[in-house]
Amino acid sequence: MRIQHLIIFTFLIFIASCKSTMQASYSSQVDPNFKFYTDTYIAVFAAQGENFNTLESKYYIDHVIYSLKQRGFKNVYSYKDLPVPGVNFDAVVYINVSKSNGSYQYETSNYGLIDSGYSTINCTGTFCTQNKQKTLGITGSSTNTGYFTNYYFSTNWFSVNSDEKILFSFSSSSQEGCSDRGMYEFLIAQTIDRLNFKEPKEYKYSVDMPSEYSCNY
Repeated sequence: MRIQHLIIFTFLIFIASCKSTMQASYSSQVDPNFKFYTDTYIAVFAAQGENFNTLESKYYIDHVIYSLKQRGFKNVYSYKDLPVPGVNFDAVVYINVSKSNGSYQYETSNYGLIDSGYSTINCTGTFCTQNKQKTLGITGSSTNTGYFTNYYFSTNWFSVNSDEKILFSFSSSSQEGCSDRGMYEFLIAQTIDRLNFKEPKEYKYSVDMPSEYSCNY
């Protein structure tokens, strides 16, 4: 019985160690005078303009709507559904997804055979030779280039009545090994879940994902 318990305990430790960790950052600003309610009518658009990734952002509007409904908002619509007869919207949300590529320099050690400081002496008659012993060691260093991708997700909220900005959020991550879609969906879900409608926030965070999770799809 003890052996069985030990096997189960070891298996649980192995499963826990298989979890992957996603890292990102979050920041937001909010108008303290605007009141957000769960029955607020919200319309979601892709941000327009030269500095925005409008076409790709449109693909993720449904993901944003789903996440907002998960937060408790009951009346969230896509721009595709407008106009809605008999509905006066309270807020408009413009979303944008984007990415940028970068590089960095780092040093690595080169390895080869070096003098160990030890030697052997072989003699034949009166003739002797000294053989220096070699060992594996660092022979120098090399400068290498690494590459990374930064992923971004932002929302801009405006009041329909006043046309003033009432909330802004921005999230980013440079998680490795993820597809564009995997990263955008992760950032959208995390950002909407972390939206603070009362005060500004800014912080970095990490999320332990289950062992079967993959952000590369």
